[in-house]
Amino acid sequence: MRLLLDEMISPRVARELRGEGHDVQAIKHDRPDLTGRGDREIVRSMVAERRAIVTNDVADFQGIHDRLLAAGETHYGIVFTFDATMPRTKAAIPHWVQTLTGLLVAHRDKDSMRNRVHHLP
Repeated sequence: MRLLLDEMISPRVARELRGEGHDVQAIKHDRPDLTGRGDREIVRSMVAERRAIVTNDVADFQGIHDRLLAAGETHYGIVFTFDATMPRTKAAIPHWVQTLTGLLVAHRDKDSMRNRVHHLP
């Protein structure tokens, strides 16, 4: 699986995961072409790359997931995080890396999250 970290997630997480050999990009640092774009547009852009999106924005992205499936369209996964269990602080970056490493190892196939959502603990 390949990941794109939404704008609210530190690009340091992506750098550390790439250092472990994973294909992870962060909008904030690696994808300026996606900065400021709408969430639905980002999801559609990631279809061509077969990349799942990691986001804290459950309200918007769950609706996008539901609408895409209802329309018979595809996406390559949406992974939800929550501030209570994965705070967006510098001190929590090792936890982010460990948690996302586990997800990436469990879902090695690029299509394993196709049309699915996953809630990280």
